[in-house]
Amino acid sequence: MEKYKKSIKLAERITRYLKGDLSEAEMLVLKKSLKESSDGEQLLTKIRDQKNIAAKQVLYDSFDAKKNWEQIRKATGRKVHRRIYRMSWYAAILILPLMVAIPVWYVDRVKEMERPQYIVDAYFERHKTILELPGGQIVDLDTVKNIAKELNEFGVILEEGKGLNYSGIDSIVDNKVEYHRIVVPRGGEYNLKLADGTDVWMFADSEIRFPTRFKGNKREVYLEGEAYFDVHHDPVHPFYVKTKSLDVKVLGTSFNVKAYRNTSIVETSLVEGVVSVKDNVLRPDMQATYHEESGDFSYRKIKGENYRLRKEQMFVFEEERLDDILQEMARWYDFEVFYRNPEMAEKRFGFKLEKYEHVDSLLKILELTGEVKFEMNGKTLIVKGVN
Repeated sequence: MEKYKKSIKLAERITRYLKGDLSEAEMLVLKKSLKESSDGEQLLTKIRDQKNIAAKQVLYDSFDAKKNWEQIRKATGRKVHRRIYRMSWYAAILILPLMVAIPVWYVDRVKEMERPQYIVDAYFERHKTILELPGGQIVDLDTVKNIAKELNEFGVILEEGKGLNYSGIDSIVDNKVEYHRIVVPRGGEYNLKLADGTDVWMFADSEIRFPTRFKGNKREVYLEGEAYFDVHHDPVHPFYVKTKSLDVKVLGTSFNVKAYRNTSIVETSLVEGVVSVKDNVLRPDMQATYHEESGDFSYRKIKGENYRLRKEQMFVFEEERLDDILQEMARWYDFEVFYRNPEMAEKRFGFKLEKYEHVDSLLKILELTGEVKFEMNGKTLIVKGVN
């Protein structure tokens, strides 16, 4: 227990340091403590990372400690072990200073607004989210400021560092309709506002093709991969998400579509409103899975809010197949999955965690269930059963 008290004191000193409240003598004590603590420098780095703090707050707001701990207890099928208790206590110590540091983050946020704004969440420098213009011109979206003036002439703006916004394009006299394409790599995400005001959050390893303005009696976009849509309501002009084998029709609603090229399914998850897939109407908190090989649908009840959280850069799974979980993680952390025991792919798990954490954090959570073990060999994740 004594080491936990020391960790809390260290967290408090770091927080006071961020506020500028430490005396010279206290600064010397802090430096000494950081050197003596194996996690001290790492903790300080996390607390000073504004993006990390912002993501943590999303996690805190949605976290139900009692419910999540009960899920772990049920999954393990046995009483809580002292070792797991210690791990949870230690995790709480790491979380505490970040919670205390959030007010400091809000103060610094004012200064941050004066800094250059970037429009892409590309978390791996070697991966670039790109915009393909008519004629095949390719632009890296993290350097799109270089053509911002040209885009503005066509009514396209950069929206507060979030992404491209086409909603002002109808103010341009030119009535011409062109198609743009955005490609998001493994390890990336991107937010886009279409000409009608529809918001689109694109996830890793996905692409969308869309018109710069909508004409005619319907609105259509083409998706490969996964995206969350918040569609602008317009009953006169229905909105269609066209995938490799299925069209999703909506009037104005929030929903998620998953249609990756290397899978044989198209998954539509409804959060709000009403959508139609091949004349099958979905209501909120329902998911329809279209199986390409058989042409059949399967349905299940979901928590729509879990899919809304996905656009907040969270991993949210509830009783999902292990293979579905790992494939989504693989698109983010850029690894391949190999099963030593193929039957492990069908086991089901659930958890909620931010995407900024290292992949080891998520794998350890799954290992805590006592049902699965992992080994990372280069860029290959080996999945093993527990004997």
